[in-house]
Amino acid sequence: MYQHRGVADEDDHPAGFRLGTFLRLLRNRTWLLGLLCLGLGTVANVVALSLAPVMVVQPIGAVSLLISILLAASYRGLRITRRISLAVAVCALSVAAFVAVSARIASTRLHVGEESHPVAWIAFALSAVFLVVVLAWRRPPQLLLVLGAGLLFACVATTTHLVSNQLFQAGPGAVSLLNLVALVVAAAIGTWFVQAAYSAGPPEMVIAGLTVVDPIFAVVLGSVVLGEAAGAPPPVVLLMSASGVVACAAVVVLSRYHPDVNERERARRASRAVFAATGSRV
Repeated sequence: MYQHRGVADEDDHPAGFRLGTFLRLLRNRTWLLGLLCLGLGTVANVVALSLAPVMVVQPIGAVSLLISILLAASYRGLRITRRISLAVAVCALSVAAFVAVSARIASTRLHVGEESHPVAWIAFALSAVFLVVVLAWRRPPQLLLVLGAGLLFACVATTTHLVSNQLFQAGPGAVSLLNLVALVVAAAIGTWFVQAAYSAGPPEMVIAGLTVVDPIFAVVLGSVVLGEAAGAPPPVVLLMSASGVVACAAVVVLSRYHPDVNERERARRASRAVFAATGSRV
């Protein structure tokens, strides 16, 4: 919420969130307070990832969606409609089911050397794709920005888990330089996407998207690439997949019916109508 307010105060560029906007944010106290909160949460997340499998830790962040909606209602006067309430409830329950199932089947082991590199290459590939999208698209929609941030931060979480296990279980010499570089690159581009998403729409959408995309893709990386769900029976896999699909659908509903999103869409249509009327008179 603090970061969204700071971005809203500083984002006046017609082409959207740009480098100048980010530099002004470094002097914005509200945004810096949000950055401090984010930093504290990141430290706690890193500690958790060093102690437990990725597919157990990441989905727990679903609680942030509920908190963000309550804060928006209290401090921004957000009108919580029945559709929003239903979408938030379905999203939270789906992710909770996801966590409950994954916690029962997840296991972790040490990955060193080339065995840990696939996650790094996935992070590099996603970073390149979404960086091209941002550079080529003047004003990307908020949902696309949130999707990019969620995928990149899932790579960050998985790589953090890998690197922390390498460091604490095998010593500094076992830490993969390639994974460290991938961690920094994905974190930097993902952070940029988050700030751009705050600029493009309501903060609840950013939280909702990250709550779903980040943990689900982190679970995919943990289970498929790191083998944390090796040997899981097919019914469990189907249940986890169904929970993920339902949670994603809830975020799409939230993005479609959020009052702030609808207000922005009405403003765009009014602007287009004025432009069309002016052009026809000319």
